[in-house]
Amino acid sequence: MMSRMVKISVIGFGRIMELVHLPLIKRVDNLAITGIYDVTPERLALAEKRKFPTYSELDAMLASDADVVLVATPPSLHYAHAKQALEAGKHVLVEKPISLHAHEAVALRELSQRVGKSITVFHNRRYDADYLAVKSCLESGRLGEVQFVERRHHMFGSGASFAVKSFDPNWRNKPELGGGALLDWGVHIADQLMQLQLGAIASLRACSRTLPWKQGEVEDYVHAQLGLANGIQLVMDINFASYAASPLWIVGGSEATLVVLSEQEAWLHRRGVEPERWPLPSVSRFAALPIYQGLVAHVTDGSPLEIDVEQAIAVMELLDQIRESDKKEESHANHLFLATGGI
Repeated sequence: MMSRMVKISVIGFGRIMELVHLPLIKRVDNLAITGIYDVTPERLALAEKRKFPTYSELDAMLASDADVVLVATPPSLHYAHAKQALEAGKHVLVEKPISLHAHEAVALRELSQRVGKSITVFHNRRYDADYLAVKSCLESGRLGEVQFVERRHHMFGSGASFAVKSFDPNWRNKPELGGGALLDWGVHIADQLMQLQLGAIASLRACSRTLPWKQGEVEDYVHAQLGLANGIQLVMDINFASYAASPLWIVGGSEATLVVLSEQEAWLHRRGVEPERWPLPSVSRFAALPIYQGLVAHVTDGSPLEIDVEQAIAVMELLDQIRESDKKEESHANHLFLATGGI
C-alpha cells in the first residue's frame, strides 16, 4: 500500500535550503513542499518562480495543513521558529544546530512532548565519506586499542560567501545571528565524535578565539581536548584562517594509526611496513537522504526518527561546556598576565 503524501513547509529559502535540502526533498516520492516563508522578498520571488506556494506571513503558513516544518534560518532564529512550529501542531526538522544553547534544545524537547509532535535535527555530516571511513576502521579492529582521535577542519574564510546577498551576506560573521566556527563546524564535529561512542567525557579544556584579521566578531579558531573516562583523548580543531590542507582525522591505536587526508584519501600506518590505503565509501550528494526518509516514515507510521532529539541536546551540552571551558582558560590567562606584568 502506498504511503500518504507528507506535506512540508519551509521557514527560510536560503542557500542551505536551495542547495542541500531541496535536492533531498525532491527525491522522496511521498514528500511535497506546500509552503515557503522567507523575510526576503527576493527569495520569495525566486520560490514563486520555481512554482512553490509562498507565504509572506509566517502565522499563515503555520496555520496551513502541513505535517512538517523545516527550519532553515540562521542559528539564532532556530529556537524561536521551532517553538512556533511545534506550538502550531507541526513536526519539526531543524537545520543544525538545533539552538544556540542546550537549555533551549531541552525546552524544545519538552514542548514537543507536550504537544505530541516530534523534533529532529539535520546532522548530515554523519553520512560523509571521511567519517564513515573512520567508523569502519574502528569497527574493523585494525587499530588495536584506541588511544586518541583528532578531528580537524581547516579552511580559509567562514563561508560567508555562501549566504544569499538579499538577506545579509555577512551573517556568518555576526554573533547576533549565530555565526562563528563553533556553531558552524563545531556542531558537525561534536556530533561525529559523539556518534563514535568511544566513552564518557571525564575532562575538557578548550579555547576559542577571534583571529586578528577583522572578519567579524565571531570565533574563527576553536581547539578542544576531551579526556574520556577510559583514557582515550579526543581533539576538536577548527581553523577558519588556514590556506594549508590538514588531515581531517588522525586516529591512533595500539597497533596502527589511520590518517584521513580528505574525502578521497586515507592511509593506515603501521610500524615497519608501507602505509596501506584505507578505502573510503563512495558517497553521493544525497547521502543524508535517510534523514528525510526516516522523517516521512515517522509521520506516516510512527517509525523511529533517524536522528533523535536527545542526540542533538547532547551535542549542544558539549558546545556549552566548550564555551564555559574557554571562559575559564581566558580568565586564567588574564590573571597570569596581570600577575607577571605581561610578556
